[in-house]
Amino acid sequence: MGEIIDFLFSFSGSVIAVFVIIIFLIVAKWIFKRIEQEKEKSTVTRQVVYVIIILLGSLAITITLPIEQTLKVQIIGLIGIVLSAAFAFSSTTLIGNALAGLMNANIKNFKLGDFIRVENNFGRVTKKGLFRTEIQTEDRNLTTLPNLYIANNPLKIIRESGTIISTTVSLGYDLNRSKIETALLEAANKSGLTEPFVYITNLGDFSVTYKINGLLTDIDKYFTVTSKLNANVMDHLHKAGIEIVSPNFMNQRQVNEIKFIPKITKETKPVGDEKLPEDIIFDKAIKADKIDDKVESLQKIDEEIKGLKSASKDAEDKEEIKNRIKMLEEQKEKINSIIADDKKKLDEEK
Repeated sequence: MGEIIDFLFSFSGSVIAVFVIIIFLIVAKWIFKRIEQEKEKSTVTRQVVYVIIILLGSLAITITLPIEQTLKVQIIGLIGIVLSAAFAFSSTTLIGNALAGLMNANIKNFKLGDFIRVENNFGRVTKKGLFRTEIQTEDRNLTTLPNLYIANNPLKIIRESGTIISTTVSLGYDLNRSKIETALLEAANKSGLTEPFVYITNLGDFSVTYKINGLLTDIDKYFTVTSKLNANVMDHLHKAGIEIVSPNFMNQRQVNEIKFIPKITKETKPVGDEKLPEDIIFDKAIKADKIDDKVESLQKIDEEIKGLKSASKDAEDKEEIKNRIKMLEEQKEKINSIIADDKKKLDEEK
């Protein structure tokens, strides 16, 4: 009986080490739940901390095992060899993705809800992690991009302050340039673009290529306004009596003095509430962006609380400042709760 007790007691160090690891993981999880500032950066940091805790815990358990010292050294050496081999074989992917993820988190070149393009992949960011970034594409599906892929390719980010929307049209040399440009500028204004301008991008053998550009300040309507611009270009050119038809077709037709311009009909408005396609296409990205906005509001609250605490030292109305701080703390707690619920729902979405 005494031998059994001694045997079990010899594992006490390893048991304690396991409990310590579990406690560290629980505490780390609790801390990261409480910290909501810089959301995407904290996600990456959390993953790194968990990996470090598990690795250090594995070494601690090995050291406290009731075995000979030489065997412990061999086990630790084996763990080192396995880790080295794993890093060597996956250095171009695993480590590369992790380093790229840390770089993205620290540089903060894009955040949740931003429109990004990496080669042929275009969409809004829904999730940023240590190894991958998830975007929601224009067909509403989710695409996962390895962080190393993003780091190794040119990254285009649509600015929140606005982006240039454009479309091109080719028209014949027999048409008046000033009349065309006026119609194109009217089309851009009708589409809701500001400060429109026209480029002549190509003088071809049979036609001139015009490019109408304008600033879109509400980037959430990117696809809707692009479609509207194309529609308005057709409508305003036809309204101005300018025929849009390919030069090849025009040269081959067997009709005289007939212009292929559709008749103007009365514009009908859709019945009921008009919902933007982007609200459906980028539903998850929009939710992620709203979470990010709540995180930013938490940062502002923290700054205000910090300022009030500094001001309260020399202020006469300390009670009023104390009540204001209490109200802000309660507001912060509510926002934290809402963010936690929103994150949970977002993670559960498929």
